[in-house]
Amino acid sequence: MSLVLCLFSACAPSRAITAETRLFTDSAGREVIIPSQIDAIAPSGSYAQIILMTLCPENLVGLSGPFTKIQKEYIDETYWNLPILGRLYGSSGTINLEELIKSAPDIIIDMGEAKAGIAADLDAVQEQTGIPIIFIEATLETMAEAYETLGEILGMEEEITEMSQYIKAVLSFAEETRSNIPESSRPRVLFSQGEYGNEVNGTGSVHAEILDVVGVINAADLDGTISSGGDEVSMEQIMLWNPEIIILAPDSNYKEIWSDPSWAAIAALKSGEVYEVPIGPYNWLNRPPSVQRVLGILWLGNLIYPEYYDFDMIEKTQEFYSIFFDYDISEDEVRELLKNSTFR
Repeated sequence: MSLVLCLFSACAPSRAITAETRLFTDSAGREVIIPSQIDAIAPSGSYAQIILMTLCPENLVGLSGPFTKIQKEYIDETYWNLPILGRLYGSSGTINLEELIKSAPDIIIDMGEAKAGIAADLDAVQEQTGIPIIFIEATLETMAEAYETLGEILGMEEEITEMSQYIKAVLSFAEETRSNIPESSRPRVLFSQGEYGNEVNGTGSVHAEILDVVGVINAADLDGTISSGGDEVSMEQIMLWNPEIIILAPDSNYKEIWSDPSWAAIAALKSGEVYEVPIGPYNWLNRPPSVQRVLGILWLGNLIYPEYYDFDMIEKTQEFYSIFFDYDISEDEVRELLKNSTFR
């Protein structure tokens, strides 16, 4: 039978639960029959891929997209050449259905923030491919529970314990610490992105969430709907906000901002409080808003509130990379990652 016919008929899964299957209710409220033993997984997109790479890379049958040069520095080359399956659904969907079916996953796992219509989207993909697909919510707030759910369905409860406990400990520490920081002591921080540093994310944007968690004042006081990406603003607006600290994304204008006269009058430039977000293997604050943000909380807190986040950032980074990437990162490598922030 051709792959095209398989998509619509013979590959449809049985609706009966057998000794080899179980019923799972996912985060979208869908009841899905999944294998009791899961050995082969297809990620739905980059977010799921990142989380699954930290837990069970050996079970991935393909990737949503190729690894970047930076990511390859921290990821075993065993996984570099897995088939590229594409992203599963949505406006940016690029899924290769034939490649997906040929890779023969036991299950497709979708992770991240629930979007409108997600249940119907996933049902459609499941019907089309004949492969069970589940959604596991994995926001910053639910990240630990997402790992626990993965551990339960993959039979890896022991393996996820340290990861889950680590995430909970960092979030709990950040919440307690934030409650102890007086409002009068909280600086105005602008998180800027883009080639010219004029794409900003205001409070309420998932891309600026770590600023809220750490407990700073987001200088980007935006009215109306928050863009899911970045909101482009004028230099005049940034001057009016006059942030005390500027955090620049890895792909923005960190090198140029120091000599750019249009930025010179801003408080952060006058005091030298301009820093660049570390990246490796993923951005520590956003894009994508992955589990790497847990380390980003410690980094940003230590950078802005060293009296509260009073610890050795080298040791904290080494601990995170060991737990989540099984990577023994050296002190020199950490210093290189933080060369435009903590160790500037």
